Amino acid sequence: MNSKRIVAFSLLVFGTLSTLAGIGFAGMYVFEAVIARIGEADQSLLFWYLPILFIGIFGITVGLGISAWGIIQLKKHRHTNDNAD
Repeated sequence: MNSKRIVAFSLLVFGTLSTLAGIGFAGMYVFEAVIARIGEADQSLLFWYLPILFIGIFGITVGLGISAWGIIQLKKHRHTNDNAD
């Protein structure tokens, strides 16, 4: 296996894991700060849990970008191998 292909697969795996972690953090915010607090008088956790939401959004964005980069690298690697044959 070529080292460029290993790097491309690593990018794809890291991007996927980062996206899933970001979705998890955003989901934690929705469930813990929004849904669990419905009907309570103190809604301050909507504000105090915002860093969790921002971490989730950042993780989703970075993960999707790195995943796209890994897919592009895999396509380039496949294209160069097809031309070499």
